[in-house]
Amino acid sequence: MAAALLPWVKPQFFDAAGDPVASGKLYAFVAGTTTPQPTYSDVSLTTANANPIVLNAAGESATTIYLLPTGYKFRLDDAANVPLWTVDQVEDVGAAFAASFGRALTEGSKAVTSGYTVLATDHLVTVASTGGPSPCVINLLPAATATQAVTIKNTGTVALSVVPNGSDNLDGANSAFTVPAASAPTQPTIYLAPDGVSSYYIIASHGL
Repeated sequence: MAAALLPWVKPQFFDAAGDPVASGKLYAFVAGTTTPQPTYSDVSLTTANANPIVLNAAGESATTIYLLPTGYKFRLDDAANVPLWTVDQVEDVGAAFAASFGRALTEGSKAVTSGYTVLATDHLVTVASTGGPSPCVINLLPAATATQAVTIKNTGTVALSVVPNGSDNLDGANSAFTVPAASAPTQPTIYLAPDGVSSYYIIASHGL
């Protein structure tokens, strides 16, 4: 899991008068809630900090503060437990994106059969071609309206015919592209990207 570092190695906190918040308490919550959420002293997220983190006489955290790749709300209290400020929706966008990117790549239609037309929301299409027509036909959206790349994986024993829309080209030709049948452990796969005009390009392939 990716971890983000709070923007100071060992943060120091000050009150409105500019004085260090000696023995202050930094609370960490899930963004938008009062549910405690841990921070960590190491990038591998194995050692959780105390919650709250008690600051030293200089208003500093004794440890580094690493965050989960998700949203936080922080509240700082002084030594007398009086809240000084609350900051919500603290998030490292890059880390959150990285943590979710792999899951996003697998979103899409699974175990489709012959005649399926790829949806604009499909990142990954798996095709259960076994027992169906030969070839198993998978239709592409018009390249002009497609907004994202798509992976097409053949999990069955019948070859696929990936068909471009109308006069669109697929890897430079206005013709269907054949994805071979699966043969354990190989499940032939192509990764296609539209140009937004009239063509799809095979960016990567496996088992072809």
